[in-house]
Order: sequence, then C-alpha cells, then structure tokens
Amino acid sequence: MPMSAIKSCGTCVLACALLLEAVLARASDSAPGGKIVGVVSVAGAIEKPKRLPVFKSRSFCGPSVPDETLLVSADGRLRNAAVMLRPVNAATIVRASKITLDNQQCAFTPHIQFAPLGSELLLKNSDPILHTVHARLGQETLFNLGLPRWRRVTKRLDRSGIIRADCDVLHTWMSAVIIVTDSPYYFLSNDRGEFAFEGVPPGAYEVEIWHERLGRRTHRLAVRQNEMTDVDVIYRLEKKL
Repeated sequence: MPMSAIKSCGTCVLACALLLEAVLARASDSAPGGKIVGVVSVAGAIEKPKRLPVFKSRSFCGPSVPDETLLVSADGRLRNAAVMLRPVNAATIVRASKITLDNQQCAFTPHIQFAPLGSELLLKNSDPILHTVHARLGQETLFNLGLPRWRRVTKRLDRSGIIRADCDVLHTWMSAVIIVTDSPYYFLSNDRGEFAFEGVPPGAYEVEIWHERLGRRTHRLAVRQNEMTDVDVIYRLEKKL
C-alpha cells in the first residue's frame, strides 16, 4: 500500500476516534438526573466490638462469633448504614426482586440487606444444625420458622419497614436486618462509609440514614440536572459504645 494511503487511513482513524470521544462526552453531559455522594462516619469514643459468646452448638459454631452490628474503620467510617432517598413531591415505582437470607457458620447471611417492597425472600439453612428465623416488624411477629438444613421457605415482603430476625433455638448471638423499602433509591454504605446515587431525577428529596445501633438521621436536599451533591453524615456519640 502506498505510504500516502497509509497516512490517509491513519488520519481517518484518528479523526473518527476524536469524533467518537466528542459524541461520548456529549452523551455523558446530557445523561438524565444528578448524582448524590456521601460518607457516613462516627465521632466520639468507640471501641472495637467484642466477639459474641456462643452458648449452644459450640462444637460446630466455636466459642465465639464476630459482632456485625457496629462496623467502624480506624478513621471513623461507618459500614452498613442504610441510606434511602425519597422524593418530596413525586411518586416512585419500585421493582420487586428476589433476596435470600441464609444461615452460614452460625450467622445470618447477609447480616443486613435491602428488599424492594413486594420482593420474595428465600429462607434457607446451609449449616448442619437446626436454626430458626423469628422475624419481627416492630413488635409484631411476621413469621417464626424452624429451618433444618433440607428446608426452603419463601415469604413475600408486602409491608415496608425494618424487619429484625433472630434465632430462637438458644442461638442468642444471631441477628439480621431486612429493610423493606418503597423507594427505588437505596444503598448500604461500604467499608469506607461511602454511598452514591447516580441518575437521580431533579427535584427535592429527603435522605434517610438508618443504622441498627445508632438510629436514624434525615436531611433535605435538592438534586439538579448534571450536578453532584455531597452529603456527609456524622453520628456524634456522647458516651462510649
């Protein structure tokens, strides 16, 4: 191939690449909605949670298990804070899904999770010992099921709220939380306390932050097209936990 043709082809490829980058940049700039990012942290005296003692089935479970109810990094970042967005003056639609609550190594897995309203919850037990799932919404028992290893049970979560689960066969250390939400915008903070929402339609929102031991915080904010909003949440402790 003549050198001039090669140069022409190379120039064409470069021009096409630049044009593609420009198109992608415009598409990114015009993406619908805004972005919300934030960090949940803890200020004050806090000790690393001690392992929970095991009183039954110690031959399988061991003498103790980790405490997952308060996970804070060395610099105060809070893991497993539940963050939810709710439009102030607009309706939202949630899509039901399928989630699982398992029993693994004498602990509910996952310890905490979200479920869109109407979702199906599969209850199972991967341990070779008997467990139960006693689920409560507030003070009301939703179900209390025995789960030998072979049993599988499905429940529909048709009421929003915070479901707490325990094991009633003297596995007193076991606990789990399922947050049934009627909002499509939800996030569990990671091990750096971070959360993020993208493509949020412009408008006014209430941000709710909930933690199983530290309680609830709420904020109001406005989301604008193609803008990022920062939300930093600090739980200030007045006494040592």
